[in-house]
Amino acid sequence: MRAPASAAALAAVVVLAGCGGGTAAPRSHLHLNPVEKRGKTLFIRYCGSCHTLHDAGTQALVGPDLDQPWEASRVRETITDGPGEMPADLVTGRAAAAVAAYVAAASGG
Repeated sequence: MRAPASAAALAAVVVLAGCGGGTAAPRSHLHLNPVEKRGKTLFIRYCGSCHTLHDAGTQALVGPDLDQPWEASRVRETITDGPGEMPADLVTGRAAAAVAAYVAAASGG
């Protein structure tokens, strides 16, 4: 009867991941360069509580689901402009570029 306990544990992780932390276990199947790896860390910290991105292990319902192709330039523009409820310039400079590169790599953009 391990299956019900495992299912309950998985359900708890999924529920808690969407509650502001964005901290479900990240996946590591992508081969990321050093900039994209830094972007993944920053994404989890600053963006994961609002955006779902499977590779990062984040699940949220506030911002757009990023598990569809996003180009790095579009991500960078969105970070800078901060549309809707998203704060503008949540990350800036090299950090914003790293997050954009990571989202593009993780989303297939």
